[in-house]
Amino acid sequence: MPEAESHEEEALRLRFFEYNKSTRIANSRVGTLLIVLLMPFGSLLDYFVYPEQLGFFFFLRILCSVIALFFWWIMKGPLGLRFYRVFGLFLFALPSVFISLMIYYTEGVSSPYYAGLNLMLIGLSWVAQMYVVESLISVLLTLLIYGLACYFHGAVSIPLLFNNLYFIVLTGTIGVTGSYFLNRSRYREYALRHELDENRSELEASNLKLVEMDKAKTNFFANISHELRTPLTLLIGPLDRLRHNGDQPSAKEREELLDIMQQNAMRLMRLINDLLNLVRLDSGTLQLRPATLELRHYLEGICRSFYPMASERRLDFTWEIEDGGQPNVNLDRDKVEKILLNLLFNAIKFTPPGGKIILRARRDGEFLRIEVEDSGQGIAAEELASIFDRFWQAETSSNRRYQGVGIGLALVRDLARLHGGDVEASSVQGEGTVMRVSLNAEVPVEPLPLEISEGKSPVDTKWLEKLYRRAEFFPSHAAVKPTGEEDEQEDEAVDSVADLSDDSEASRPAILIADDEPEMMRFLRSQLSGRYRVDEARDGAEALEIASKRRHHLILLDFMMPQVDGIEATRRLREMPSHRGVPIIILTARADEEVKFQALDAGATDFLTKPFSSTELLARCRNLASVYEMQQQIEDRTVRLEKALEQIKQTETQMVQQAKMASLGQLSAGLLHEVNNPLNFATTSIHLLRKRLGNSPHPEPELLEKPLTDLHDGIRRVSSIVSSLREFTHPDTVRFERVDLRTALNTAIRFVQIPAAEITLVQELEGSPMISGNQNQLMHVFINLLQNSVDSLRERGGEGREIRIRCSEVEERVSLVFEDNGMGISPDEIDRVFDAFFTTKKVGQGVGLGLSICHRIIQQHKGSINVESEAGEWARFIMEFPVYSRKSPAVSITK
Repeated sequence: MPEAESHEEEALRLRFFEYNKSTRIANSRVGTLLIVLLMPFGSLLDYFVYPEQLGFFFFLRILCSVIALFFWWIMKGPLGLRFYRVFGLFLFALPSVFISLMIYYTEGVSSPYYAGLNLMLIGLSWVAQMYVVESLISVLLTLLIYGLACYFHGAVSIPLLFNNLYFIVLTGTIGVTGSYFLNRSRYREYALRHELDENRSELEASNLKLVEMDKAKTNFFANISHELRTPLTLLIGPLDRLRHNGDQPSAKEREELLDIMQQNAMRLMRLINDLLNLVRLDSGTLQLRPATLELRHYLEGICRSFYPMASERRLDFTWEIEDGGQPNVNLDRDKVEKILLNLLFNAIKFTPPGGKIILRARRDGEFLRIEVEDSGQGIAAEELASIFDRFWQAETSSNRRYQGVGIGLALVRDLARLHGGDVEASSVQGEGTVMRVSLNAEVPVEPLPLEISEGKSPVDTKWLEKLYRRAEFFPSHAAVKPTGEEDEQEDEAVDSVADLSDDSEASRPAILIADDEPEMMRFLRSQLSGRYRVDEARDGAEALEIASKRRHHLILLDFMMPQVDGIEATRRLREMPSHRGVPIIILTARADEEVKFQALDAGATDFLTKPFSSTELLARCRNLASVYEMQQQIEDRTVRLEKALEQIKQTETQMVQQAKMASLGQLSAGLLHEVNNPLNFATTSIHLLRKRLGNSPHPEPELLEKPLTDLHDGIRRVSSIVSSLREFTHPDTVRFERVDLRTALNTAIRFVQIPAAEITLVQELEGSPMISGNQNQLMHVFINLLQNSVDSLRERGGEGREIRIRCSEVEERVSLVFEDNGMGISPDEIDRVFDAFFTTKKVGQGVGLGLSICHRIIQQHKGSINVESEAGEWARFIMEFPVYSRKSPAVSITK
């Protein structure tokens, strides 16, 4: 122990020297810079003490500074890092040599410059911070150099020499002592810091271990809660159903419920036995009960019992047993059986259907070597060292693919060691795993002690041992059947559902159940299939896929499921429009507040904590499904009411519009009757006035011609307005025929007065487009659009004004576009341009019927018109008409 402490102390000193190296180098460089700066500064002293030696001493001082600066540069490189202690001594001796030269060239022992050597010795401890040995060497070098300078100068005064040496030695002693205590203090500080770092590292490691232990404990309690509460639920639920006094289950359903209860009771017993074995191992109360067994017969019995479970999973299970000429072994039957079953159940759990499992056993001297090899998913290399730790699991999240509490392999290791052997594993991820167990097969068999009953009848425990052994052959997890494979009970359930009428099936609410425990799924289906249409999913991902294809009234999700757990599935379901308001119940074995908060925060409506009774399950499902059904009915009625209200509004608008049109029809009829005749009289009178004016001897007939022209234009405008009202309100029959759009456009352009000097008209017409329609009505549309463009361009003014007309034929439709770069239409007005009596022109320039009439005409021609515009920049009217067809007969329409 003292030797180990000595080695540790020596190692610590070496680390301190390495740590102090950078400090020494830095201090040496600082001392070098002080030499470079202070040596030339000493010329001020030379000026007052030895003025006759001022030039020579200044040369010596500069030479000393140059040499020191050179070594300062060397110490920056690798050579200085390697020989920093040697360079430190040299740099200390350098100014001592030059000061001694000055003493030699002046007064020798009588020179007051020996005080400079004292300053160097003081800097020895506080600047250079040399170690004690180096400090002693530096003091001795100082004494030697000073003694040589005094000796070679001659005329040595012994009292004065003793005085100077006394103070030099005294200063050196103080420097060496200071170096000792300074380095000792630095070493103790480093040792304390090192100890503090080690303690902190140990504390961090301990804290990390505590965190891992706490996490393992939390995961263990969460998993053990799940593993205990799930079979308890599958015991309490069926019991509650069987004891229900109301609707009694059928004989078939009763048999299914009893089967569920038996399987989960065995599952629970096996789990409790494993936990009790761990406790007994820890307390040392679990003892071997070896017996002499025939190796081949014993192992083949276990393998044959295990074979049906492997076949059910479609796994190729084989075994190879070699007794090595020693047919008998001394083993604890129950404990070795537990070891083998744990390894085989693990192989089943992690090997996909179609894989292989091989058990090999051979006698190797006094040991029995057993291998269980599978072609499963394998184990990651970094996880192999942890697989035999208690409560350790490769997956600990709520969406882990495989259930369990992490005690199976730990129990295998402890039982193997109890049997004088051990267990190890090798694995290649993606290829498979090999578990190797070695057991001492020659454990001494001790005779069982005889128990004296003292008159009492002996207790027969064989039935309990048989029950325990039956429980060992129930896996700790239920095997999930491969996709596409269904058990007989599922087929029967499907057949019974198929017997129901389609009306009865469709009338029942749909419910989606997602649970990776087949027995829990079986129980939930048996309780809910009579009242609901049940869709089943084995994990959250499958539940999401089913939910995306059909709508449900209620969803039950298990909290812990592979791939996608219940919380994540709830979040994704809430993102689906079809399931945004569907009630979701989370089934969980964890009753802590964190899980409840997670469930509610994800969007769950309610949660059921295992174990729960069938009565509670049915009540919650019934209530939530009824509430959702009522919500759906309210939403459907709301939608229908909104549609009815919208239809009422549309009908009201149409009635108001019809009333307006009727009033307008009456007004236009009155205008036609009351205005047309006076207009005709006025037009005839103007014609007569012009004729008589031409024959009269009036000196200035042109003075009367202008008012007559203005009067005639005004009458024509009034007549045009009356005519437009008549066309808008008094439909008549118009015959449709083949119309050449090119001809109609050219005619319309001639009618509109487009000033060629101000406005450019561009026509881009492809071919000779033909449509079926009325040429006069189409010309009315074209003239109206052209006149609007001319008015907009005149309002804009300036240069570059242009009207562009494009016509093309695309897919049995003729597209006709009128575009101008005038004032455009504002966004607020663009949706109203086709409304009757809406106009953007000034008062007296239009009544707002032009575009409304154009819109109606185009609709009568089975076409469409749309407008696009950017206010202040341009406007574009786009019309489309069906192409003329020879098969289309000439028809009469009402305009």
